[in-house]
Amino acid sequence: MSQIKAHDEIIINASVENVWNVLIDIPNYHKWWPKTVNLKVFNFNKDIVNTQFEARPLGGKSFSCRVVSIIPNKEIKLNYFDGIYRGCGVWSIDRKENLISVSYRVDLEIVDKSIALLSRIIPIPKLHSMIFKRILTGMVQQIKSNQ
Repeated sequence: MSQIKAHDEIIINASVENVWNVLIDIPNYHKWWPKTVNLKVFNFNKDIVNTQFEARPLGGKSFSCRVVSIIPNKEIKLNYFDGIYRGCGVWSIDRKENLISVSYRVDLEIVDKSIALLSRIIPIPKLHSMIFKRILTGMVQQIKSNQ
């Protein structure tokens, strides 16, 4: 089976609360995710758990995620349950001296046969990280604009 295992991180000068507020505001992810990714949010609630969203990259195939658990100001666990992937993703927030580390880790199985075949030619984990660096940069801009 083809897989994506990736870990991307950014260090920022912000409060944990400001970072957390952006991460749990799933209906506004579209403000800081690349414009080439169409996001739809379903079942959003203030608890965040069970909130779902579908991401459809421009020209690509969609995938859907569900928030399965949170540790406030620390972690959000996602389950990739529909579309081209199955597996988990985890947002983590950690203090590093006076700065904050925000990371996203995925452990996914590529269940779409055409994408799995493509992964034999194209390094999909590297492509995922390249896109995720843009997402993390957008998140930092969103945090700064909220301060």
